[in-house]
Amino acid sequence: MRPIGGAIDRALRKLGLERDIARVSALDAWPGAARDVFGPSAGATRAVGLSERALIVAVPDATWSGEIRLREAELVAAIARRAASDIDHIRTVPATERGH
Repeated sequence: MRPIGGAIDRALRKLGLERDIARVSALDAWPGAARDVFGPSAGATRAVGLSERALIVAVPDATWSGEIRLREAELVAAIARRAASDIDHIRTVPATERGH
């Protein structure tokens, strides 16, 4: 009997879902990746979605947007170390009271 994990991996590849699952893992990788780059203050940010090859991150203000833009290459590399993802850039959006 074959292990179920192998069958699941083959089914995901056949359905084309493997890439999508890898991309979604970038959402989970954000807190740790952001902490690697910004330290504990990274908790002010939150990954909220994906668009094409961009990770969408909610930020409290324009200062955070600027910092993320300046350190985007570091952040993308930190995400890549934590998740098998094809994310190649980060887009910031304002955090809302309800959404953050």
